[in-house]
Amino acid sequence: MTEWSDFEWVVWRLEVQDPSQLAGEDPDLDERTKETMTELAGSLGCVYEHCVDTDTYSDGTPYYAWWVRLPAAEHARHDKDGIPQALGPLRQYLTTQLPDGLKWEITPDREYTVDHAGSTAMRTAYDDLIAPFERALIPLRRDGADALDPRAKVWKWEADLLVGTFDLWLCNDPDRPHTWLVVTVGLWTEPQLFDEEPAARLGHFDFTPHHPLLFLPRPPGPVTFTARAESGPFPDKSSSRTKAADAIAAAHQWTANDPAVLAERVAHDLKLLWPHLTGPERS
Repeated sequence: MTEWSDFEWVVWRLEVQDPSQLAGEDPDLDERTKETMTELAGSLGCVYEHCVDTDTYSDGTPYYAWWVRLPAAEHARHDKDGIPQALGPLRQYLTTQLPDGLKWEITPDREYTVDHAGSTAMRTAYDDLIAPFERALIPLRRDGADALDPRAKVWKWEADLLVGTFDLWLCNDPDRPHTWLVVTVGLWTEPQLFDEEPAARLGHFDFTPHHPLLFLPRPPGPVTFTARAESGPFPDKSSSRTKAADAIAAAHQWTANDPAVLAERVAHDLKLLWPHLTGPERS
């Protein structure tokens, strides 16, 4: 198993259990703590990730949890209880937002740590594809999409293969309420791309053979790149695809052998398909 010292960043989870719901039925901790946690973590050289405040354990016990990403140096600076010193001020702040008497559990989160490392490696490996799309599409974002950072995400892990996507939230679909238009870029894939059980390998997480995917290790060239603009109920960064076929409102796809050409073509066509992308921000 990989040691913590192998990671440049380690994600820690700060959790409290509230079996008696002392914080109330709707504590709204995510919104109430987001700004302060972001600023405080940043001042400590760390990165605040997110919070969950509506989940329960299988026995029905409510819990609230916050995830914070620490650089390796801060992860290694422990207090007498073995907790990174940088988490002290964060926990102290959170106690001011919670009732007394709740049980705390503060632990490193291996799943999130490995996920971040894999996603960072994937983004680095495909910078020649991702960078042109960010330059072309980030200026077009509307409707609060600028609050959702573009994301390289590993969805499938195997011993010798990582499969992921790169997603960029563009705007709300003006023709369908409560849906995002998300642009995904990657490689054009065929079922025979891999010799070993190709359907099973590509079918996991509902990937279809022509869905834009990123692979590590990166397949040797030449390759065909593809971009897909799709609208659907993608509520947040933990989900970029819908599983129900009828959930997709619109889908458009492009291919090219040159990432810069592909990005230019996609940006041009998106402006024609959704003219409001080139107009002033709607209030």
